[in-house]
Amino acid sequence: MKSFAFLLFLFPLAVAGQTKSDYEYAMAKFQRFYNAGQGDSISAMFCDQENYVWTNKNNTLRLEEFGTLKSFKFIGIDTTDPNKVWVFKSFFSNGGMKTTSLTLDKNKHLDTFRFITESDGITELLKKDKSK
Repeated sequence: MKSFAFLLFLFPLAVAGQTKSDYEYAMAKFQRFYNAGQGDSISAMFCDQENYVWTNKNNTLRLEEFGTLKSFKFIGIDTTDPNKVWVFKSFFSNGGMKTTSLTLDKNKHLDTFRFITESDGITELLKKDKSK
């Protein structure tokens, strides 16, 4: 009976937390909108509905500079960042490999998103990642 009560207590915590697949889904959605030049759709992915960083014009400028986002791979969580960001190796047609990071809110909307990011924690994650 005690173990049942314990599991019942932990169930809401497990449901509320995000998983690796939630973050990969968010990155795939970003990739689709980014490659299509739909900065306004990226902006709508944020929990803060007044996020105006991503516009169609800014998206076009980034596409011109970095090219399309060809692929991405989750490499870990940067625990040195106060936001505990989830980090991806992102491969762009013009820009090559860059690191992108994000956090999700409890409703799985983008809370933070860093298109190109680096930190000591990310450098360590890259060293641990064996794939090229």
